[in-house]
Amino acid sequence: MTNLSFNLVDESWITCTRLGGGLEQLGIRDLLMRSHELQSIQPRNPLTEAALLRVLLAVVHRAVDGPRDSSAWKGLYQAGKFDERIPQYLDKWLHRFDLFSKDAPFYQTPKLLVVDGAGNPCPQPVSSLMLELASGNNKTLFDHTTDATPIRVSPAQGANILITAQMFSLGGLNRKTTNLFGYQQSYLHSVMVNGIFILLSGRNLFETLILNLLIYRDVEPIPNTPEDCPVWERTDIGGTTSTTPKGYLDYLTCKCRHLLLLPKCESGKTFVEQMYVAQGEAFPNVVNPGSISKKNKEGKWYHPQLKIDRLVWRDSTALFAFDEREDRRPKAFRQVQTMRSLVSLPQRYICTAYALANEKANPLLWRRERLNVPFSLLSDSNTVAYLEKGMSLADRGAQILNGAARMFMKEYLPEYSQDVSDKVASLGASQTYWDRMEGQYHQFLHDLETPENALKVWECAIKSTARESLNVCLDGRYRGSTRSYRAWSIASDYLNAQLANLHE
Repeated sequence: MTNLSFNLVDESWITCTRLGGGLEQLGIRDLLMRSHELQSIQPRNPLTEAALLRVLLAVVHRAVDGPRDSSAWKGLYQAGKFDERIPQYLDKWLHRFDLFSKDAPFYQTPKLLVVDGAGNPCPQPVSSLMLELASGNNKTLFDHTTDATPIRVSPAQGANILITAQMFSLGGLNRKTTNLFGYQQSYLHSVMVNGIFILLSGRNLFETLILNLLIYRDVEPIPNTPEDCPVWERTDIGGTTSTTPKGYLDYLTCKCRHLLLLPKCESGKTFVEQMYVAQGEAFPNVVNPGSISKKNKEGKWYHPQLKIDRLVWRDSTALFAFDEREDRRPKAFRQVQTMRSLVSLPQRYICTAYALANEKANPLLWRRERLNVPFSLLSDSNTVAYLEKGMSLADRGAQILNGAARMFMKEYLPEYSQDVSDKVASLGASQTYWDRMEGQYHQFLHDLETPENALKVWECAIKSTARESLNVCLDGRYRGSTRSYRAWSIASDYLNAQLANLHE
């Protein structure tokens, strides 16, 4: 390590959107103390946004020592901005927020080396931490960078990359030897890879943080021990295996990778080009308090993964539906429902979902979806029932459309054809339908304050979108023959007849 320094408390490194518009880079201190003047944080990568929010929540939890109960949460919310406890805490731990500290670099493992068979250091390119770049075994999905193309990042970029990697690094083969932990065969997934993570967004960044600041005590939001603390307060360097977190703050700031950034300075400019990385800790048995839960066909709970062909809104029944005997919604939803009787809260909320889809340790895509929802959807089982009915109708519409597409193919293809299912899939009618229904869904959410009318409009949208989807897909590929027009007519008649009985 050099004597270079970049302290995340006061250096500018987090991109934020001001309420009045425009972007600004701030350090942790100014960001939190001005959070009531900011709309949101706005990094380039939405996964970085989710990761940074977890770190910021951990700072606030620790600074306010809680909140331990509803009264403490109410006081924080009604204050409208953070008080002096934030800078007091940051000043106390200022030495642990230096990205390039020799003794305790932020969120890293000092003195870490990856070595070859002769014991010589073998640093890796920092690009290998970046899911959006092609590096190591990652597929070239988002650009055409390779390990042979050195990437230099600024300290600000390095901090964002570091935090994102701690929470969203994918598992897979490692096969490297370190000076501190010996040989490591493979990596485990980082804490945020599995599942779909949900946050409530408020009218400003302060509200967003408070709405997701869960009451923190012995067993909430997960079991906590007296030793629980954020990673920057720990005196040990951490382990390399699956384990149980000491509590919620340990979980929020899980050290999933042992990392060490290697800064350099040329012509007065500091940059990072290389680093060392090893497997860190993993918490596979912890249920993320902010994740979507669903029941499978056997009635058992599980956490769905992001699929490349299925937007998160299609799982909104699981996201918002609740059973008073076994409420598995994100805990922020439940907390807002309880706090409604104590403080004046908005009538509508932005629900933001973050997730990463992957296959065999390769990133496929990440997604951030925003849903504008009425408070009644977080608190009223009757409103949720209308949503469930609406999503059931949408699924039924998709089934009917698929049946019409299948009927077209059976009529159009020769009798001896065996590839009906493949032809139906290649037609793309179902995908077109769901893509077009997304905008209608957001309108449905907007209208749910008057649920009966919203359901009627939604049903009309399902029918018209199903017809449009069939016609668009057939018109593009199957025009111009008597056989295709006859099959098209039969499929359309089937579609209309089935849609007329959509409720059945």
